[in-house]
Amino acid sequence: MKRAFVCLMASLIGSAVAAAAADVSTSQTKKPHGDHWEMSGQLSEACSCSVPCTCNFNEKPSPHHYCWSLFAVHIEHGHYGKVTLDGLHLAGAHGKKGDVWYIDQRATTEQAAALRAITLDLDDSRKHATYWDVAEIRQMVGEKSQQLEVEGHGGFKANYIIGMDGETPVVLENNPSWNIQHGIKAKASQLEYHDQHGNKYKFNGVNSNQGQFVWTDQTPRYF
Repeated sequence: MKRAFVCLMASLIGSAVAAAAADVSTSQTKKPHGDHWEMSGQLSEACSCSVPCTCNFNEKPSPHHYCWSLFAVHIEHGHYGKVTLDGLHLAGAHGKKGDVWYIDQRATTEQAAALRAITLDLDDSRKHATYWDVAEIRQMVGEKSQQLEVEGHGGFKANYIIGMDGETPVVLENNPSWNIQHGIKAKASQLEYHDQHGNKYKFNGVNSNQGQFVWTDQTPRYF
């Protein structure tokens, strides 16, 4: 029953934004693709790079030639046009076989369509094959650690890197890779992810970031 519901939601999402997706492939205008939107909240991310991720300092990935990542945002406050998005999650995964966006399974049909439309602005370059799915997204942000799980696909748990005072986390301002405020550096004990599109990876002791985000359809860069 649950699987049937998820499949139905995925079908409804695709129908609701088919026109918007078509516009993306033909239009020369980068943003926006639809209604005005704003959202703010907490971002959690982990990638395949060592700590700290060299991409966060405008260098090439290390120790691999790629930087594969899994992230999610908890939208504390947000809207797309008149559609409220408060309390929802949106997750994304990047791998060798392409990018996958995960829509919070709790979203209504209108909210799901709004979240997918927002992803068109978040990654309007479309450099990789892109897919959309529906999933339960569990994101926890604590004082010393963070955790993310995209049900059926993987996740990570990361402890914040504590600074010289032995109490507060190391913070990176103006991160070139993620548009977040006061980005906390962390280390994920394990990052694991797989999907039906051929992406599959597992890394131990890798980089992680956590921070507050404030994004709109007019934000120049998100990541």
